[in-house]
Amino acid sequence: MGERTRRDVLRMAAAGAAASTGVLGGTAPALAGRKTAARTAGRRVAVLGGGVAGLSAAHELAERGFDVTVYERKALGGKARSVPVPGSGRAGRPELPGEHGFRFFPGFYFDLTDTMRRTPYPGNEQGCWGNLTRATSYLMSRRGRPDLTAPFPFPLPPDPPIYTPGTLVNTITSGVQTLLRLPLHEAAFFAQKVLVYFTSCDERRLGQWENLTWADFIRSDRFSAEYDRLLADGQIRNLAATKSKDASTHSIALVGEATAWSILGIGNEPGGSVDRVLSGSTGEMWLDPWIAHLGRQGVRFQVGWTVDGLTVGGGGITGATARDGRGAAQRIEADWYVAALPCERAARLMTPAVLEADPALAGIARLRQDWMNGLMFYLREEVPLTPGHVNFVDSGWAITSISQAQFWARDLRSYGDGAVADCLSTIISDWFTPGDFNRKRARDCTPAEIAEEAWEQIKAHLNDGGRTVLTDAMLHSWFLDPAITGPGTPGVANDEPLFIQNPGSWKDRPESRTAIPNLFLAGDWVRTPINVTTMEGACQGGRQAVNALLDAAGSTAGRCPVHRLHRSPLFEAAKRDDRLRYRLGLPNAFDVLDTRWP
Repeated sequence: MGERTRRDVLRMAAAGAAASTGVLGGTAPALAGRKTAARTAGRRVAVLGGGVAGLSAAHELAERGFDVTVYERKALGGKARSVPVPGSGRAGRPELPGEHGFRFFPGFYFDLTDTMRRTPYPGNEQGCWGNLTRATSYLMSRRGRPDLTAPFPFPLPPDPPIYTPGTLVNTITSGVQTLLRLPLHEAAFFAQKVLVYFTSCDERRLGQWENLTWADFIRSDRFSAEYDRLLADGQIRNLAATKSKDASTHSIALVGEATAWSILGIGNEPGGSVDRVLSGSTGEMWLDPWIAHLGRQGVRFQVGWTVDGLTVGGGGITGATARDGRGAAQRIEADWYVAALPCERAARLMTPAVLEADPALAGIARLRQDWMNGLMFYLREEVPLTPGHVNFVDSGWAITSISQAQFWARDLRSYGDGAVADCLSTIISDWFTPGDFNRKRARDCTPAEIAEEAWEQIKAHLNDGGRTVLTDAMLHSWFLDPAITGPGTPGVANDEPLFIQNPGSWKDRPESRTAIPNLFLAGDWVRTPINVTTMEGACQGGRQAVNALLDAAGSTAGRCPVHRLHRSPLFEAAKRDDRLRYRLGLPNAFDVLDTRWP
């Protein structure tokens, strides 16, 4: 179901005329000069997991002369990969491109985009980074009410236009309606809570707000349904795959703060804008070139290998056990081990022997996950709802989407049977709330029921106010993320859930450096500066693991930079005052409307 096969890896790695059969096993191709000389005893690294974290670690290690093998059970790229629709190609065309879920690259990403710049892409001086394109608006679609289109970044780009006369009228109307429905005292209360977080010191953020849910922090249970819809669940569950009653205030507010600065053009990487997407499928524009580049650097890939154990002895990891694609038992031996598995799979490796060597790793088993998976709607005509992301705020299943054709350099008609002009790439973020029409939870539905209900929820948001934006005749086909296994049966499961930051989870999240001298952890679930589940967090986790490995190896190679989010000097004086107040057991100085004590 769209996974990268042995032949695929060989083909991509051979693209640079450097890696052949050695990419998947055997000996690494000979590398001339500095890299060959650097490959000495004690430099073998086993990277367990081939998602963004694992590939990021492999990239940095290979550049520093280490001998790297990546072991991946399913598909290189992990949740970031493209998932082609099986059997959809006709007349020599490739299969329709699908995704585990659409993704975007905020302007405050630095580490992931740095890696993209260092990944060659034909015709791009700045590598795969050059395949990013700006999204210039955000559409908040309401059911039975006018939609609001928010432009960004400022100043408004001249092309493509953000507003038509109709969308401008709808935006103004929606804004006025929101102001009328959201009482002034509720808006003021929320603004005050935002100020409280912005002026909170790091100690309070991690010691107080980390342990409080977002819903509790903003007191969503005390105010109107409009308040809850707009400022609690309506936004949080759609954009962070969690509910306001589950999400840590620190995690939600930290990214909210970074996004607010980014919209204003502050804290973005050079050339960055608040919202960017790729100009084609993730595989073609980024992951395939990245994997090929790593192959040319000598990285080997063992795809189809499931790592199921770590052997401890002599004060370190002496090996790892795995099953290959045929189910045969295999032993992995290396000098250093980087566990870049998803947290729910890393937890399975935390045996009593491992935990005896490092008791702090016991918290990994307490980390939580939720479902956030993609559903592609392939359309017979282009339907650019807005040049950016769409949030269907009132959808029971917390649906978001993006119309891809407007951003892609390649015509979608060159895929499949040639009849698909656009892809409405959607994400379902709530699989446990009844649907608006069939009244069933998404997790209880068959694939056809999921597609039908999601389509009806989207149409109900767009086809209101006397207009018709989507019709059934436009729908060519659909494709559900195959990570949902056994849909419509009692055994339904999600093979690739998303790590979520519930209150107090920071204390259970490990550092990339462990107490086991040759074991390091990488992923968006380790402690990273960006904190939340993102591709940037996965990249940071990979870089942190490499830095810890370099320290342990006594390497003189340069360390990987790990970016910290922008800190505005505007609030530094208030944060210094708040640090003292927190140590004295006092609330934040601005927390006066509903004082929360530490």
